[in-house]
Amino acid sequence: MRKSYLMIAAAATILASCANEKVLNDIQTNDQQTAIGFTSFSEKGTRGDTEVNTNLEYYHNTFSVYGTKQSENDLTDIQYVFGGAATAAGVQNGVTCAYQTTADPVLGDWKYTDPRFWDKQATYDFIAYAPVSDANPIRYYYSAADAQVADADNEFQTTATYTLVGTNLQAAATEAEKIKGFTVEKAGDLDLMISDSNPQVGKTHDEYVNLLFRHILSKLNITFAKAEVLQNADVIVTEVKITGLDDSGDYVESNYDATATPKVSGWTSSSVDADYALLYSVAAGQELNDGTYEDTDNDSSTPDVFVKGKPFYFIESLVMPQEIADNQVTLVAKYTIVSGSYSEDYTYKLDLYDIADLHKFYDECNYYLNFTIEPDVIKFDATVTKWDDQAGIAKTIE
Repeated sequence: MRKSYLMIAAAATILASCANEKVLNDIQTNDQQTAIGFTSFSEKGTRGDTEVNTNLEYYHNTFSVYGTKQSENDLTDIQYVFGGAATAAGVQNGVTCAYQTTADPVLGDWKYTDPRFWDKQATYDFIAYAPVSDANPIRYYYSAADAQVADADNEFQTTATYTLVGTNLQAAATEAEKIKGFTVEKAGDLDLMISDSNPQVGKTHDEYVNLLFRHILSKLNITFAKAEVLQNADVIVTEVKITGLDDSGDYVESNYDATATPKVSGWTSSSVDADYALLYSVAAGQELNDGTYEDTDNDSSTPDVFVKGKPFYFIESLVMPQEIADNQVTLVAKYTIVSGSYSEDYTYKLDLYDIADLHKFYDECNYYLNFTIEPDVIKFDATVTKWDDQAGIAKTIE
């Protein structure tokens, strides 16, 4: 049986870019105090929309922020406006900001306890991670006492090894990638994110401190569709299982280098649970879609073109960034083909190392492995061997 597969290594899914650039010019010329407010960065220039996948609130409703202030009048005057003070090198906890479905009248969409106010004769730096959870070991590390956010050698680190459990958003297969769902509200793996730093000048600060977050784990999507040869048959996928991936890791942001060739991950992966797997398993399975025949050239005199039915997603899971070895990671798919009154079960096995683009899973990258089931039909022909003629025997009848 022949299978065909297509793998697309997507560029990193970046949460947001270039949004709200408005500056409150009136703050430059009067003494009105304004509270420090936050928003997630959006390339579409929108705020407060949980259905826009370039907004943090699409993925998570909390982040933990760190912020430092340096007085323009006394450069030794460093204050920790958000998060613990760096009295020595080490990690600190930030301040929780929670998304408000109804904007807070003072702070806007993202609310924290006890509003802070801009100092017009100071400069600031802000940085954050998401989501806020005891299960999230990411924290911000200050490299020295009195260090400020974004100083050299400051970075995000894990304070403990992070271990994935194999959450699959496609526990019931669907025709669309779900994208979000690795959240605090749903027990399981978390879509860990960290932001870039955002410097601000107190006198000319942005209306909101826009924080640009990025995913730091990998994500893997597995889809199945059927080819034209199976148009008149039912194909039912009952199980897709991936074993052998490392499930744990420790993160050090300074190790990450997206400009290197090959790229260098911020994660050092390891294996904790020998039974760790990414799994879709449903006894009734999911029947794959039929294709259609389309008149793509608008010419009725030419044959219509077969277009595959929409594929189903069977695996959509976070993956620890890692390099895999030959014979380490195995995908097994089980499916049934029903042709008329005949039904037959199949088991397909693939060493993921056989796909060159999956030798390494990188931070921030969303991978797609798209299978098309396209077996050869068993066909018969028949020939007949000739008689092996023997020499004639003469016999006289008297």
